[in-house]
Amino acid sequence: MTARRAVVVSGSGRYADPWHPFGETSAALAEIARELGWEAEVRPSEPASLLDLGGVDVVVVNSGGGDPDAPPAPDAAWAQAHAALGRFVSAGGGLLGVHTAANTFSDWPAWPSVLGGRWVRGESWHPERSLATFEAVPGTANHPLLAGIDPPVGLPALTDTPCITCFDERYSRLTLAAASEPVLRHELGEAYETCAWTLGRVVYDGLGHDARSYESAARRRFVANALQFVAAR
Repeated sequence: MTARRAVVVSGSGRYADPWHPFGETSAALAEIARELGWEAEVRPSEPASLLDLGGVDVVVVNSGGGDPDAPPAPDAAWAQAHAALGRFVSAGGGLLGVHTAANTFSDWPAWPSVLGGRWVRGESWHPERSLATFEAVPGTANHPLLAGIDPPVGLPALTDTPCITCFDERYSRLTLAAASEPVLRHELGEAYETCAWTLGRVVYDGLGHDARSYESAARRRFVANALQFVAAR
């Protein structure tokens, strides 16, 4: 049986930023794919990386929003690359967007509808990084994305609720498409904030700021589950 193939599109150039170590998080994502027995390749966020997706099962977008004071301007080469990724997803290719994927491709108007949501500049935000708990949205405890992820011990309020504990950012006030289905949330200021969702077989995973996030076994399991989920077409 031919191994699955994943391409991790790692933030660089116009889709890099000063805050996220895309090299180390993209390496962690590729490592998780390889642990599943997949072939995994990390590519820079350049047009050529999305124009050659022949034989690829899953594209993992781990890219950022670029310089917030100088958003990416329309570019013909990138327009072709965006269109190629859109066709890949429409044809049944798997898509996993990680962390800053909600804030990337701001020059592609269709990206929020492809991903199922977006980071809205001036509205979305996050507290300082910390050890945080991300819990299953009610009704999703048996979702394939949460397989093998256990409820915390000693917290009766979260009995039967799969949770991920890791050192990470808690993205908040993200805007979801109407058809997106929340899977993970965190509690902030006595309100719940969605930080992971599905849209059909597309998955957005709002965790993964830096390598410390991937030190959590539950976090890594969530990524592995997400890869298998989007590939199961």
